[in-house]
Amino acid sequence: MTKDFRFRDVDFTFDFRKLPIHDQEYLRSMIYETIQDRSVKSLGKGFNKYYPNADNFTLFKDESTMLNYMSEFAGSYSYTTSHLLHGKKYWFAWTHNKRN
Repeated sequence: MTKDFRFRDVDFTFDFRKLPIHDQEYLRSMIYETIQDRSVKSLGKGFNKYYPNADNFTLFKDESTMLNYMSEFAGSYSYTTSHLLHGKKYWFAWTHNKRN
């Protein structure tokens, strides 16, 4: 799935379009950089190898919502967090098979 990843594959738990344009662009870049990372956690493994069969990409504006939502899935999940944007953080999460 991630090989042909597109931003429209991301689900949102809030109205992304209500964010300032520069925050939208930052989060878009953060997501693409995460997916296209060629050396996840400096281990030399690309995203697809480190997170096999990644799916269910979702962006959250609240950590507890992210934890509750992702716990609904049977498999493993991982996430990354943004820098503060106007005093708020955002969480980008995805499901995957157990890491290699």
